[in-house]
Amino acid sequence: MTNAIFIGLDLSIKSPSARAILNSKLVCVFDEWEYCVTGASIIPPNILDADYVLAIDGPQGLAGNPNDKMRECERRLGAAGKSPYVFPQSNRPFAGFVSASIRLFYSLYKSGDFHLYGIAETNISDTNLIEVYPGATWRKLAKEPIPKKRSLPGRQKRYQILLNCGVHFGASFSYVNLPTHDQLDAALAAYIAYLFRHNKTESKGREPSDDADKDVLREGFIIHLP
Repeated sequence: MTNAIFIGLDLSIKSPSARAILNSKLVCVFDEWEYCVTGASIIPPNILDADYVLAIDGPQGLAGNPNDKMRECERRLGAAGKSPYVFPQSNRPFAGFVSASIRLFYSLYKSGDFHLYGIAETNISDTNLIEVYPGATWRKLAKEPIPKKRSLPGRQKRYQILLNCGVHFGASFSYVNLPTHDQLDAALAAYIAYLFRHNKTESKGREPSDDADKDVLREGFIIHLP
């Protein structure tokens, strides 16, 4: 626990994903990860042997019932991307993102290196892979309406929220030179992973299951704040 590392990934398919790496003292650094369906290099090489938790802002599975248009966790948290029972058609909003995220989660789960929260064979103490939805967590932490994340006031507000939570950014960042909105989402994802490890979160949704015939997970929990 003392030397644990918490990694937040703001998943992106068309451009590099912002990745935040948070240590046990809440010091945050950023880099990027190029999407690869196998998850190659999703954990930086210097962290592979460490105790870590990876939090991904993206859906882990498809819905559990044929008539469902979204997962239970998405319904409860009002997630923007919806995961139906089958992969969404390419012309649907967020279709490429949803499909790529689900395939990534399945690759990580099947690799044996990642222990997904809620899956039957994973003990909670061994969990090192969780799904998060920063959009809902920002609203929870702000306790008031929050400006859009791409706007300057929105980035300033999110930066202040993280500072108030005790997250430390490098000297290159300030209210004048803010992290990008993707970096801020990644930092919050990492912070949720930190809270998860310290038993200060709750889960929304239904237990994930392995639909081996389709090579996908179904349902799954989003880790959120109480």
